[in-house]
Amino acid sequence: MLILALNFLFGIMVFSLKNTIDFSNLELGLFCSLILLIFLTFRRYNNVSISLIFFTVGFTWMGVFSSNALELNIDEKFFNTPVSVVGIIEDLPKQSDKKTQFSLRVSEPFKGKVKLSWYGKLPHKLQSNDTWKLLIKIKHNNSYQNQGGFDYEQWLFYQQFNATGYVRKSNDNQLLAKNNTLSINSIRQDIRHSLANHLADFSFLGVINALIVGDRSLISKQHWNLFKATNTTHLSVISGLHIGLISGFIFILTSFLWRLCTNCSAKIPAKVIGAYFGLLSAFSYALIAGFSIPTQRAFIMASVVFITLILRRHHNVWQLYGIALLLVLISDPLGIFSVGFWLSFYVVAVIIYGASQHQKSHWFVRLLYIQFIISIATLPLVAWFFDSGSILSPIANLIAIPIFSFITTPLSLLGAVLLYLQLPYLSNVSFSIANGSLEYLSILLEFLQNFDFNQWHYSPYSSIDLIALIIVAFIFILPSALKFRKVSLILLLVIWIQPGAKITQGEALITTLDVGQGLAHVVRTQNHTLLFDTGAKYPSGFNMGDAVITPYLRTQQINFLDMIIISHGDNDHIGGLSSILKDFKTEKVLSSIPEKISTDSDLCQSLPSWQWDGVNFQMLNLTHEFTGNNASCVLRVSTKQYSILLTGDIEKEAEKNLIKIWPEKLKSDILISPHHGSKTSSSDAFLTATSPQWVIISSGYKNRFNHPAKQVTDRYKKHNIKILNTNCAGQIDIKLADKIEINQYRKLQKRYFWRACSPN
Repeated sequence: MLILALNFLFGIMVFSLKNTIDFSNLELGLFCSLILLIFLTFRRYNNVSISLIFFTVGFTWMGVFSSNALELNIDEKFFNTPVSVVGIIEDLPKQSDKKTQFSLRVSEPFKGKVKLSWYGKLPHKLQSNDTWKLLIKIKHNNSYQNQGGFDYEQWLFYQQFNATGYVRKSNDNQLLAKNNTLSINSIRQDIRHSLANHLADFSFLGVINALIVGDRSLISKQHWNLFKATNTTHLSVISGLHIGLISGFIFILTSFLWRLCTNCSAKIPAKVIGAYFGLLSAFSYALIAGFSIPTQRAFIMASVVFITLILRRHHNVWQLYGIALLLVLISDPLGIFSVGFWLSFYVVAVIIYGASQHQKSHWFVRLLYIQFIISIATLPLVAWFFDSGSILSPIANLIAIPIFSFITTPLSLLGAVLLYLQLPYLSNVSFSIANGSLEYLSILLEFLQNFDFNQWHYSPYSSIDLIALIIVAFIFILPSALKFRKVSLILLLVIWIQPGAKITQGEALITTLDVGQGLAHVVRTQNHTLLFDTGAKYPSGFNMGDAVITPYLRTQQINFLDMIIISHGDNDHIGGLSSILKDFKTEKVLSSIPEKISTDSDLCQSLPSWQWDGVNFQMLNLTHEFTGNNASCVLRVSTKQYSILLTGDIEKEAEKNLIKIWPEKLKSDILISPHHGSKTSSSDAFLTATSPQWVIISSGYKNRFNHPAKQVTDRYKKHNIKILNTNCAGQIDIKLADKIEINQYRKLQKRYFWRACSPN
């Protein structure tokens, strides 16, 4: 069964890598050949043909599921324009200080599921299953597409959202019908509201709330950072571990009590009764958690075990594992896009293997061994998904798992039950112990977090690196491979120190990152790295330094910046700087506005020119008295054959000044579009002086400034300049070597669930 489930998974994975939902002639030919191969091998090679059948069914099932998820009933006329809709709120709205986020199932004038944000004060409190009439503005699912970054488009597809948007201010925004019927979401919302009032003075209110109803919105940023720094975030939300432990506890308790009745045990075995109650408790817990996709997965895994006991069937543990994997994939093949899917099944497999080892050893030794191999085996996945980890996580988890499993989670659930039964005193005692356990645990986690060597950063450069890391991990933990452990350590060292991209003497690699409506370039030579601008920071705290730039630099194994240049003081250029300065050591910072920078910095004019590894760097805005956009640092990077001009947000006045001072130096093969393609920049005279082959525009998808302006793109075309825009291309890599090489991330990594792009 396990082999068949893995073949089914492999078929799903192969489809998930497709560029388009449609089939090419080559793909159709391969598919038909596969069907023919199944018929030819069915009699003589039965096992092979059955495996191929499961692969084919998995591939087809993923295609059917994906087609349904991508089916869009929203007419294009409803996008990017205010539209009045009627819909029902799904799940629990997540409220912060400045906005409320929620899912709306729209019924009029179109049908679809949209993810909305409502800023400011709301006319009524949003409740799950309430019907609203709202004036909204939506756009197609979109995300920043960069190497190492979070693929928000993939997440929206996985969650089956048809569009995203926000609620506009309008007197017509009104509650049409309040839901008065009893539902799981209404119960969950009542529990959350009661908890928020009852636990207002508890420091770990957010974590307790998450453990009970699966809502993470109340967890503080401080606690998230603490759990992340010690690799214990999986414990702070409802997971397979929690559902398994609670249902397992109910199973053991019920079985024990049933055995006390001799006649009862004679009629029905205690294990069978325990399995019924274990199954019921797993279902109830998953239901209160909203039956989210992770809890569905955990419930299915627990159900396989309990139903096997109820039916009194005997299967080995790997057969049960295969059945659970197959059922999870059938119920939701899109789950493969979830980090939780891979971590949960991967960790369970490691635990099954670990539990079979050292069975004659003391239980504590076996526990230490299992924790050790989990930490080693999960390193490749942690590196792939999170680009960082905690060296001390085995110690943190060794203590945190029992505390969460046997104190925090059970007492949090007990407190919720007692509160529901109108027993506030007993409820408060239960919650106090749960909160206290987290407070004492946090002292230990903070102690571990503060060790300088605790955090490691690494991102596998490719899927080949990931596979190599997994091989290394398994060689290390398999007893039969003891002779190869030295080889695995050497292989690990080679993987770890290899460069992200090869740049030779005299070459330059310029990466324009997709930071939406903003700017961020990474300029690299053989031994040096320069960061030019850092994107925006938003009131919510979200910033491009954390979300885009740091993950990208980690994938390139860059831990030190030789120089940072901030062209000027607009938020979309300087916003991510504080997080970059926190994450990376930097030798020098230059800017046109040093007074706005927290660390020591100099004016761009203080360093007119320099050379790194045979590549020339020259500041061009040396003599002027401009302020604002026109004061932007302008940097020319040139090799022996080619050059690129980084312009910040200069406008026509600064362009005119540059033409006057540098009539010969402005000529460049590639131009970074001034001011994101604004109509206030890119004058005819400037384009004539620069005479680029290519222009690179960094602008947000459907941005409110309408950058780039049509008149500007028309001007580029008039000058026979080829145009690339990050809102269509994603991350853009430009290598100046023997020839100019340009790569577009969205083109190279294209996935069928990404939005369509209309180039300028």
